[in-house]
Amino acid sequence: MNDAVRLLALYFPQFHAIPENDEWWGQGFTDWVNVRKARPQYRGQYQPRVPLGGNYYDQSRKETLAWQIDLARRHGVHGFCHYHYWFDGKQLLETPTNLVLDSKEKEFDFPLCLAWANETWSRRWDGRDHHILQKQSHEPDPALWMRHFEYLFRAWSDERAVKIDGKPVFLVYRAHIIREIGAMFDLWRAEAVRRGLPGLYLVAMKQYEFPMPEVLRHFDATMQFQPFEALYSPDFPAPGVETRRIFQPLRLLPERMQDMLRSVRYNLFPALTFYDYEMVWKHMLKVEREGGIPAFPGAFVDWDNTARYVKRARIFKGASPERFAYWFRRLVEVTATRPDPERIIFMNAWNEWAEGTYLEPDERHGLKYLEAVRDALEAVNSTHGGSVQGMAAD
Repeated sequence: MNDAVRLLALYFPQFHAIPENDEWWGQGFTDWVNVRKARPQYRGQYQPRVPLGGNYYDQSRKETLAWQIDLARRHGVHGFCHYHYWFDGKQLLETPTNLVLDSKEKEFDFPLCLAWANETWSRRWDGRDHHILQKQSHEPDPALWMRHFEYLFRAWSDERAVKIDGKPVFLVYRAHIIREIGAMFDLWRAEAVRRGLPGLYLVAMKQYEFPMPEVLRHFDATMQFQPFEALYSPDFPAPGVETRRIFQPLRLLPERMQDMLRSVRYNLFPALTFYDYEMVWKHMLKVEREGGIPAFPGAFVDWDNTARYVKRARIFKGASPERFAYWFRRLVEVTATRPDPERIIFMNAWNEWAEGTYLEPDERHGLKYLEAVRDALEAVNSTHGGSVQGMAAD
């Protein structure tokens, strides 16, 4: 049991070139391409976002990963939660995670877990949702499940793995679209125990109300993926058109049909969408649990995805290091009163530059967001007797 509040930052591995992105988006494409070309859509908008010192890094280089870990560690971040992309045996953007797992040097001694972003890839950024790039079929085949397990076990058995009750933590983004998820998890859990682990700690990421709440019986906990878990909440005080409850049944449609509807919306409603930063953060302080299982709170830095969606971007007005510092401190205070193991906060994100949500330093704000994280964790944990520095992965 650990009394300290710990912060895990979602880690995005899109900043290195891969052959598939070369084919789909152009030679040498990484997310920096969209970040660099972003332009303000209204007076005073902070675009383009520029990393401090023009550090448009390459995540296929070990020195980049070591720099990120050192920066995070020095500012109280407990570990990274790497996005994991697996498509029935085909893996994408795995290089940063593999480099970390292969690196046993002291500078890489930093907790990590994986979050399976298990959706089909399409040309959503340019409104062509119906144009499939990489299909995610979730074929219910035990042989494919075991092939996936073999890769995951590499991370789960690593001494740096984030654990709860000795069990490695694994997150799933869209639980309800996985066919025979119960059978898959049963196989994984049994095999993990056979290989010496005490089990697995499986977490369902919640972005909106679960279309099939019964899926939660297969999980140990949920994670509130912010800011959209709050924004899509039925009791959010100012819902947008696309967050109204009337649209919730659409999430039960097959992915391809949902993509077609998104494409129609993209072309019929070419306008910026604004949300209130303060209102969303206030809602995020609520302690909510579902399915009788623990719920991990989420946080977010800022949000402005103009770099990807241009005139159809979502923007949270009122974000600043000062307002983030105020709200994050309050979230840490609330989290410190929660029961174990719910004193882990998931931050969206460490480096989602094209979405405008990142802790990494930029030219406008420098290290202010990171300093706010460090100061809040140190202040609250010192009061509650915990420690930000030197905590084990478990």
